Amino acid sequence: MTDIKTPYINIQTDFGFKYVFGSEHNKDALMRFLNILFDGKLHVTDVIYHDKEILPSSKEGKRIVYDVYCTYSSPRDASPFFPPSQIKHTKGDANTDHHFILEMQNIYLPPFEERIVFYASKAIASQGKSGWNYELEPVFAIAVTDFNFSHLSPKLMRDVMLVDRETMEPLTDKLHILLCSLKEVPSVWEECETELAQVLFLIKNMEKMDNTSLAYKEGNFTEIFNAARSNTLKDDEIVAYSQSLDKLRDIEAGILFAADEAREKGREEGRAEGRAEGRAEGRAEGRSEVISEKVVKARELGLPEDIIAQLFGN
Repeated sequence: MTDIKTPYINIQTDFGFKYVFGSEHNKDALMRFLNILFDGKLHVTDVIYHDKEILPSSKEGKRIVYDVYCTYSSPRDASPFFPPSQIKHTKGDANTDHHFILEMQNIYLPPFEERIVFYASKAIASQGKSGWNYELEPVFAIAVTDFNFSHLSPKLMRDVMLVDRETMEPLTDKLHILLCSLKEVPSVWEECETELAQVLFLIKNMEKMDNTSLAYKEGNFTEIFNAARSNTLKDDEIVAYSQSLDKLRDIEAGILFAADEAREKGREEGRAEGRAEGRAEGRAEGRSEVISEKVVKARELGLPEDIIAQLFGN
């Protein structure tokens, strides 16, 4: 069995992310993360974890395995995601479930953005039942990525909704895709000016932390630090974590290798292009010198300028 040499586990690993945010005994860490994401709009006080594997309804369908899937139940009139018109027609104090899907993605596998839309859509479609009036419960697909999307401007967090492209008015507030980019996290804790930047900094750097770290000593994220303690893992969990960490290291090494190869290829192409341009310029200069000499000779021989222009392009 491999010993873990760091006080806290790496949350970017598949095991680490699921352990910290998807474990029943660590639900306080998940609720802290969710409440930071919603920034006061929604206050999550409890979550219920659900089966992360969603089987297809037919043999041709697609099986889904979420990293984390849970719901938070609250009275409908206490949820900011229901317009007054829907609350008005609700009989009694009906509760509603807020669905949360969480994914950790370290490399871009196209088309990831469409995969997260599919995940959210599946959580919406599963709400349908006989006699249902199509009134949706809110669904939030939350992706923490260690990359930026090439077709989107870099941003720490992006909240995607169905909106009118001209007026930006939302068609409905029941579907949100939240994209959190670790690439946009400040490099040092002191530069994290918001709680969102701070919690994403912890996800990115938890393995490097110890009890002397400023983030730990400030005491604002005890739930997440407690959930990430390596000394609480059981033997089988240590094995699973070590394998997950090795996989992440392989991914990181592959990315660095590909980047080095791309840089070397770019340098070689630049050198080859420079050599080709040099040869072309040399040939052009040589031709120009020969033509100039011929033009001078032709003028010495008394040829008319119009004839010289036809012969040598001058």
